Amino acid sequence: MTIIKGTGSILPELVVPNSDFNDHIFYDKSGNKLAKQGEEMTAKLEAITGIRERRYVPFDQDSRPLMTEAARLAIESSGVNPNDLDGIIVAHNAGNMLIDENYFHTVPNMAALLKNTLGITNYECFAYDILFACPGWLQAAIQAHQAIQSGDAENVLVVGIEIASRLLDPHDLDSMILADGCGAVVLSKSDENKGVLSCATFSHAQSDVSNIYLGKSNNPEQDGNCWFKMNGKEVYRYATTWVPKVIHKALEKANLKVSDIDMFLFHQANDKLIHAVAKNLAELYETDLANFDGKLPMTIQFLGNTSVATIPTMLDLIVRGKLEGYEINEGDTVVMASVGAGMHCNAIVYQF
Repeated sequence: MTIIKGTGSILPELVVPNSDFNDHIFYDKSGNKLAKQGEEMTAKLEAITGIRERRYVPFDQDSRPLMTEAARLAIESSGVNPNDLDGIIVAHNAGNMLIDENYFHTVPNMAALLKNTLGITNYECFAYDILFACPGWLQAAIQAHQAIQSGDAENVLVVGIEIASRLLDPHDLDSMILADGCGAVVLSKSDENKGVLSCATFSHAQSDVSNIYLGKSNNPEQDGNCWFKMNGKEVYRYATTWVPKVIHKALEKANLKVSDIDMFLFHQANDKLIHAVAKNLAELYETDLANFDGKLPMTIQFLGNTSVATIPTMLDLIVRGKLEGYEINEGDTVVMASVGAGMHCNAIVYQF
C-alpha cells in the first residue's frame, strides 16, 4: 500500500482582507467599468465565495522559501532521511516567481530547485514538475502512488506550490479569489492494510479547454498579457457536473459508497461550488445531503483559493490539529477531489 507518512504546509505572512480591494476599479471582460464598485462588489463576492481574507507572499521573495519550508516540515514529520527520497514531484502553475517581479521562470524546474535547496545528493532521486492546474497536487500524488506500486520508488515527496498573487489582474473581480500557499506530503511504501485505496482522473480538454487561461487585463490601459482569467459560469458548470462523477468512479474502484466516507477534502475553489458538488454527489447516490454534515472542512474563508496547495494545506492543518472542529482518526476513510483548468478533475480514496 501507499501511505501518507508526513505532511507539511506554510501560510504566507501577508494577510489580505477583502477591504484591501475596496479601492480597486473593476472592469468586465469587454473593457467596460462595472456599474457597481468598491465595498458593494467585494461584499457580493464574499457572499458567493465565502472568502474573507487570503495570504500573499511578499513581493521581495521568490517561490523557493515557501516551497522549501513546507517540504522540510513534511520530511521532518515523516521521519524519512531526505537522501532516502526516491522522487520529488512539484505541482504548480507558474514556476518560480521572481523577486520583485510579476514574472516567472520554469527553467530550472521547481523540483530541481527544491532538491538543490534541500541538499539532496542522491542522483537516483528523480525531480520533476507537473502542470495540471488546480488538480496538479492530487495528480502528482497519484503519480507518486503509481511509482511506489510499480516498485520504482519507496518514498516520494509531493509538493503543491502556488504564488498566484503576482498574476492577478487588479481590475478583475476574480482577482479576489486566488491566493498563495504551499502544502506537501511524503508518500511511502507500506505493508499496512491502509493508505491509497483507489484513484481516478478525467481530462476533457474540449470546448472547455480555455475556461481558465492567462490573458490581457480587463482594463484596456493596463499593461501585460499574463493575467489570470476565468469563465466562471463554465468552470462552475464543469466542476459541479464532473467532480461528483470522478469521485463516483474512484469510490466504485474501492467498492465503497459515499456513506462509507468519513471526510471529504475538496479543492477550495469557493464556498458555493463546494456545497454544490456535495449536493450533486448526494443526488448521484440518492442519499441525503445530511450525510455530509461535519465531513466537509473548508479553509476558503481565511486562505482563499490557493490552487494546487488547497488540499495538502488543509490536510496538514487537520493532521496537526489546527483546523477547529475537524480531526482524522485511525481507520477513517477520506476522499480528496479537485478540479481545474483544462478542464481536469481527479479524486483519491484514502484510508488512514
